[in-house]
Amino acid sequence: MTSDDSHNGTINVPATTDHLHEIREFLRARIRAAGFSEFEENGIVLAVDEACSNLIRHAYHNDPTQSVEVSLAIDPDVVTVSISDTATPFDPNSAQVPDMPTYLQERRNGGLGILIMRRVMDMIDYVPCGPTSNRNMLVLTKRRTA
Repeated sequence: MTSDDSHNGTINVPATTDHLHEIREFLRARIRAAGFSEFEENGIVLAVDEACSNLIRHAYHNDPTQSVEVSLAIDPDVVTVSISDTATPFDPNSAQVPDMPTYLQERRNGGLGILIMRRVMDMIDYVPCGPTSNRNMLVLTKRRTA
């Protein structure tokens, strides 16, 4: 497969959970058109949905005056999703993984988003805002399986 600019793009939505479906639809259409499997597509969409949901709920508190920008770049064998925001920096790589037996015993609700991202994606990079950029950047990468 060759890289095709029609598979790449950016979507910017208000930071409310009401707009998560727009991000999912944006990703699905492009990932599917690039020939990735349904399994890969579903995993990537789930991981990005979890990342954006966490950002919207915990950092932006469903504030529609804020926004979430999601950029997608698809190469022949790699999907790269970049999520850009102006919230307080938070590196998901620094979060503790829940102890699953305790989690299940306590019958907790939620709290598995970062674990899902780690299990589904091949690489998670985080660059907080700083002197060169006023935006945080979370980059999720998934390689095509055979």
